[in-house]
Amino acid sequence: MSELKLNRTLGFWAAYSASVGLVVSGTAMVALGNGYGVSGPAYSIVAFGALIVILCVALSYSEMAAMIPGAGMVGEYTLPALGKLPALFAVLAGYIVLVGTDGGTNMIVGGQSLEALTGIPWYVCVSVILIFLVLVNLMGVAVFGKVQSVLAIGMMTLLGVLGLWGLTGIGTMEPLAVQPPFSPLSWQEQAGTLGLAIWLFIGMEFVAPLAEEVKNPGRTIPIAMLFGCFTIWLVDLFFGLGVTKYIALDVLAQSTIPHVAGAEAMLGKPGLVIMSVVSILAAVTTCDTYLVAVPRMLYGLSKEGLLPKVFAWLHPKTRTPWYGIFFVVGLILIVLVYAFVNNANIDFVTMMIAVACGTWLMSYMITQIDVIVLRIKYPDAVRPFKTPLYPIPQIVGIIACMYMIYTQYQDPRVLTISLYVIAAIILFGIIYLKATGQKLFEPVPLEKVYDGIRKRSELDTAIGGHESDAKLSS
Repeated sequence: MSELKLNRTLGFWAAYSASVGLVVSGTAMVALGNGYGVSGPAYSIVAFGALIVILCVALSYSEMAAMIPGAGMVGEYTLPALGKLPALFAVLAGYIVLVGTDGGTNMIVGGQSLEALTGIPWYVCVSVILIFLVLVNLMGVAVFGKVQSVLAIGMMTLLGVLGLWGLTGIGTMEPLAVQPPFSPLSWQEQAGTLGLAIWLFIGMEFVAPLAEEVKNPGRTIPIAMLFGCFTIWLVDLFFGLGVTKYIALDVLAQSTIPHVAGAEAMLGKPGLVIMSVVSILAAVTTCDTYLVAVPRMLYGLSKEGLLPKVFAWLHPKTRTPWYGIFFVVGLILIVLVYAFVNNANIDFVTMMIAVACGTWLMSYMITQIDVIVLRIKYPDAVRPFKTPLYPIPQIVGIIACMYMIYTQYQDPRVLTISLYVIAAIILFGIIYLKATGQKLFEPVPLEKVYDGIRKRSELDTAIGGHESDAKLSS
């Protein structure tokens, strides 16, 4: 019996939806609202600066996803560049902690929004949503593609229309008698909010783990990521400039749900209802993106021998990594149970999100380093997508990520927890790799990584030297 393979059925819109499904999350909309509240309309310029940084990162992920289209994503990019321990660290530090904290938090925000509309307790709403999403993902990636496309594109459309509605002023509430200043902060202070603005885009790379299930990944994934980043910035621009005409900046800055407060100030009850719907969709698409992307990362690492084999098991009928899906659900449930027991007090969770953001940015740095190392080690390797102006985007991206990690760790609590988390991940990696007889820092030959992907991919000739006569340098 031939080995089961992931099903290659996803087109551009499913890839695009996976890219934006996590970015437009409840926490991202809080960052959007609070950012405009603190910085005023000038936050649009800060957000544009964050867009430039994230495009540099997206170019690196695009080159890597096209060159090494494996489900292990940054883990498989790092294997031939830096070795197995850095590869394991890049995935676990970058994504596992974040799944539980941000995934659980967004589900709570969505559940409470649904409770405000229906009166049904938030934990009941969350339970129904989570069960629905698990069933969707267990049924197969084609079902995910259809559901995610409808939800993510619908959410983006609602948010953009809401912003344009506020800008036109047709049928809205009365705007502020005195419009806010363009920049209530000095430009030096504005530059300090870049770390907040990057959260508007973080997660755009979650389409990359679908490389084995996307048609023509070398072309589709880069376009989906880059187009996703631009549309996110544009939609956020419309919404931010729209709401600041109707609500005082200090009110927006101090609100725990500034996107909802802004929409209500702009349109009254209809705005509250529309933004509540957007918040619910954001929770659904965020959780759905985690459930589809992270199990694929675990699947890819398991196939490379970096994680237990159970994560590489695919259901015979749907060809989906069931154990990885249930593992991600378990991470999300930890936060949901904590929130329920503590009456949805998520102060601890938001602090953990800051921890996860720091390690996530480390994963971004590793991917950009991978591009540089592999360009040097394998200059003749087939690259369906190559970073323009290389290596400038990688250098800019690495420096920007270092700066933003530094700003995250200004909080002693975040720094302390981060050090424990990083130490635990490194310790696990060392113990597991040593126990399974694997070397920690010896890079895996690129051709061996290609062979592993070919064996489990439906397009066996779509990567490496099989598609071109180009030679891989040793």
